[in-house]
Order: sequence, then structure tokens, then C-alpha cells
Amino acid sequence: MPAWLTPPNILSGLRIIAAPWLGYQLARGNFRIALPVLFFVGISDGLDGYLARRYGWQSPLGEKLDPIADKVLAATLYICFAWRGLLPWGVSALVLGRDALILCFAAVALGLGRVRRFPPSVWGKLSTALQLLLAGACVLRAGWPTQPPEPVFLTIMWLAVAATAWSGLAYLHTAIGMLGRNGD
Repeated sequence: MPAWLTPPNILSGLRIIAAPWLGYQLARGNFRIALPVLFFVGISDGLDGYLARRYGWQSPLGEKLDPIADKVLAATLYICFAWRGLLPWGVSALVLGRDALILCFAAVALGLGRVRRFPPSVWGKLSTALQLLLAGACVLRAGWPTQPPEPVFLTIMWLAVAATAWSGLAYLHTAIGMLGRNGD
């Protein structure tokens, strides 16, 4: 087996492949079909990191593939949710904007040759988990309109918004610090 072909990389690849399929199902209103796949990709996001650490399957490819899978999935889901009216456009814009901020920093840092690694923070992991929970709540609510109840849904949404905004600010602070330290 090639060194890059590890279970964590396969799981990340499957998330990338699942994203357009999920987008198609959401666009067509097939929420009951999309929900189990969304559940799988949500679990796989945590599982790939666990497997990589537990069994020493970390790789340079995996360090890039996992966040790419997260961003492709988030962009697909949150554009679909806003388009279908399942979430306000502002919530989707926040999620996409945070990811764009991270990608811009990575591009600038790589272009300047100053930073080669930009590991995820605990805030980034928390916001991703809450974004996936919110995605599940959106799909659940669209397929079964009484679930989750409105107060639960709004709580999940506002927790995801707060964590996303906070992690975006934390990444920006970290990025400025990293570029400042490496610019000396």
C-alpha cells in the first residue's frame, strides 16, 4: 500500500467526494436521503484525526487534505442551506468568510515563504464541530419540520455563529503573530 493511502486520507477523500453529492441532494430537497450521509461525513471528520494520531498515520498529504475536505464540505452545505432558506445568508457568509480568511492567510504565508504549517486550533475544531451539528440540525429540520424544536435549533445556530466568529478572530490573531515572528 502506498504511504499516502492511509485510512485518514481515504476518509478525507470520501468527504470531498460526498460534498457535491450532498449538495445535489439538498438542492433537490432530498433531506431524508442526505441526512445519513451527512452523519457519516460528520463522524469521519473526527475519526480521521483520531486514526492519524492513534496509529501514526499522519502525513503531509493528510495535513492538507483534511482541511480541504472541511472547507469543500462547509462551502457546499452552507451555500445550499442559504439558497434553500434553511439558514440566513449572513450565517452562511460568516462560515464561508472564516474559511476564506484562513485560505488567504495560508496563500500569503506560503507565497512569502514564512510559514509552512498552520495547524488547526481548538477553536477551529470546536467551530467545525458546531458547524457540522448545525448542518445536521438544518437537514433534520428540513426533512422533519418539527425537529429539532425551534429553541434547540436557534441555540445550536447561535453557538455555531459565536464559535465561528471567535475562531476566525483567533486564527487572524495567530496568523498576524506568525507572520510577525517569521518576518524578523
